[in-house]
Amino acid sequence: MEEFYVLDTCSFYSYCCKYLNLFTDKDISLDDNSLKMLHNAFNASEIKIIIPSVIMVEIFDHYFNDEEFINKFKYEVYYRLFNTDNECNKIAIIDIDTEVLENLFNCYTENVNVDLHDKLILATALKYKEQNTTLFTSDRRIKKIQRLNHLSINIKS
Repeated sequence: MEEFYVLDTCSFYSYCCKYLNLFTDKDISLDDNSLKMLHNAFNASEIKIIIPSVIMVEIFDHYFNDEEFINKFKYEVYYRLFNTDNECNKIAIIDIDTEVLENLFNCYTENVNVDLHDKLILATALKYKEQNTTLFTSDRRIKKIQRLNHLSINIKS
């Protein structure tokens, strides 16, 4: 059975820090075990990596102000990860579609201050809840929404 790993911004960032030497501040938020699982997943044919498109928006917004970084990101992420054969498109950037929008309604929680991009990441993960899916996140707010709304998704931090 194929597995799906959905990444949030912090887990994608942590992976890029540890294995691609992409970011200089090296603020890794995932534990070593989770990072090893992700690294193995990028090389395993039975695991599909799901990256919500909002992650790319966040990275562009925060880091695309330096030409050297842009070139490094283009080579390390775009060419090496996304634009390779990568075993029949095992890495997918998922757009916001009607199913993600429907799931977004389930991510609303009163009195929990959560950014929209975090809700979109969780809503994207919920799109794959019928499959064997794990959301990689260290964000307590995403975990709180998942717990308070009884959303059926595995979380690994």
